[in-house]
Amino acid sequence: MQRPGRAILGGSFNPPHVGHLRLAVEAREALSHLVQGVDLVPCAQPPHKNNKNILPFELRATMLEAALAPLPWLRCNRLEALRDGPSYTWDTLQAYRAAEPDTDFYFLLGSPDFALLPTWRRGLELPRVCHFVVVPRGDLTPQQFTDMTRTLWPAARPHPSPLPGGLCMALPGGGLAHFLPLPWLDVSSSRIRELWLAGRSVDYLMPEAALNLLQTHRQSIAACWQET
Repeated sequence: MQRPGRAILGGSFNPPHVGHLRLAVEAREALSHLVQGVDLVPCAQPPHKNNKNILPFELRATMLEAALAPLPWLRCNRLEALRDGPSYTWDTLQAYRAAEPDTDFYFLLGSPDFALLPTWRRGLELPRVCHFVVVPRGDLTPQQFTDMTRTLWPAARPHPSPLPGGLCMALPGGGLAHFLPLPWLDVSSSRIRELWLAGRSVDYLMPEAALNLLQTHRQSIAACWQET
C-alpha cells in the first residue's frame, strides 16, 4: 500500500506572491497520486539571506495563511518559528519526520537551488529524509538535470518514475530526485517590494488577501523594506 505523501515548499515569502501559489497548485496537480497536499513553510531566519529587510515572521505567515485560505489542499506550516537560530532545511525535515513518521515528503525547489545543495547545512544528506521535486528554471534539459544530479551524488542512478513521462534519479540515502517541468511565473518578491515602495501597483502579482494585509500594515512594512 502506498504511503501518504506531502509536498513541501519553503521560502521567505517576503511577501508571498502568485508565483509561490501557482507553483504549489501546479505541483499538487502533478503529484496528485503521491501527495495529499502541499505545505508552504515560511522561513523564520533564512540562513542564506541578509535578514535586515525581511518582515517579521508573524506578518509573513499571516499573509500566507490569508492567501491560502480558499485552497484547502495548500496550507501554511509555522514550525520554523518554534526553533531558535537559523532555519535549516535539514532541521525542518527532521521535525516533519518526527511528527509524521509514516509520511513520504517531497521537497520542492528550483534547479538553481538544487545545484547549490552542497552549500546548505547537510544538504547532500537530505535524501535520507525526503525526495526532491526539481522544477527547472530557464532551459535546463533532462540530460543536464541528470548530469547535475550525478555531479552532486556520483552514485546517483536512473530510477523508474512514478510520474507519467517523468525522469527520476535514485540518490544515496534512499531519496529520489524527480525532474518536473512546470510553468514558472517570472514573479519575484524583490520586484514586488521595489514596485510597492515606489507607489506603483502590485495588483495581480499578489493574492488579494495578502495585498490587503500589506496595505493594512503599510507604515511598518515600508519602514522594514526601506531599511539600509
